[in-house]
Amino acid sequence: MFSYRSLLRQAGKIAWKHKYLWFFGLFASLTIAGGSTEYEVLHQNLQSNLIDGTYNYLAGLLALSDLLKNFWLGFINLFQQNLLVIINVISLLLVTLAIIIVFVWLAVCSQGALVSDIKKILTTKKKSEKLTIRDGLSDGSRHFWPLLGLNVLVKILINLAFFIISLPLLFMVIKDTTVLVAIYTLLFVIFLPLAVSISLMFKYAIVGTVLEKKSAVISLEQGWKLFWKNWLISLEMAIILFLITFFVGVAALIVLSFLVFPLFLIGLLYSAAWLTFLMVFIALIIIIVVGSYLTTFQTASWTQLYLTLKDKGGVAKLERLFHRA
Repeated sequence: MFSYRSLLRQAGKIAWKHKYLWFFGLFASLTIAGGSTEYEVLHQNLQSNLIDGTYNYLAGLLALSDLLKNFWLGFINLFQQNLLVIINVISLLLVTLAIIIVFVWLAVCSQGALVSDIKKILTTKKKSEKLTIRDGLSDGSRHFWPLLGLNVLVKILINLAFFIISLPLLFMVIKDTTVLVAIYTLLFVIFLPLAVSISLMFKYAIVGTVLEKKSAVISLEQGWKLFWKNWLISLEMAIILFLITFFVGVAALIVLSFLVFPLFLIGLLYSAAWLTFLMVFIALIIIIVVGSYLTTFQTASWTQLYLTLKDKGGVAKLERLFHRA
């Protein structure tokens, strides 16, 4: 019988017992579809109110465009400098680009490695089989380009959805009318659920790409069909994982506030640099460990849900409650 409790319990055991997966979780959390995109969408747009959330989005777009414009102007002006300055700056840019490429490769491969190794842990009958970070990255690298394409595509689609939502606000700057407010509200009601649905659909597409070794296009089509057939289950799972993530985050914040932060303040007040840096280091370790574990746990949950829905199907909790009534 389909049960969220059993799925989440198994995901928790996998994430806790196989701690090497936290390495993958750390880097996979940097990806668009590997993290909790749907939670970020809701948080950014509902934390204050509808209009403020969208204005923040527009401000971010403007800041990014200004950054790219200034970078391009600076790059052009660079060639007016002497040869030594040009060589030094270009060398710095190449090193930065290389670091970014390495992190992108690690993030995308870690995303694939998480799904692949979780499937092996769930299905292997050999308890002694040893899974390693090296083997996991090797498996993930085989799906690098499809996974990268899916991550880029989900980012484009979600940003496109919110750009469409933002259009009435751009016109409201020129002329503030009730009609534009109504149009904005209508677009928000339509495209916010669409953005969340896209995020959830891509989770299935990513799992399908790794486990079934299909192309990104085919996996995306299958992910959409699976989501459409089980949209209520997917939404319920997303809400449950959001609540778990929220309470774990609150627990980590409490630990930082009552144990680490007071010692950090003592270090500042008494000029104890060693204590200050130690507390900063401990805080970073706690944040990294909790974030890595949560990404691993969430990926294990979605991977299991994908396998369960593909093999056996399931019935949403709300459907079961209404049938009982």
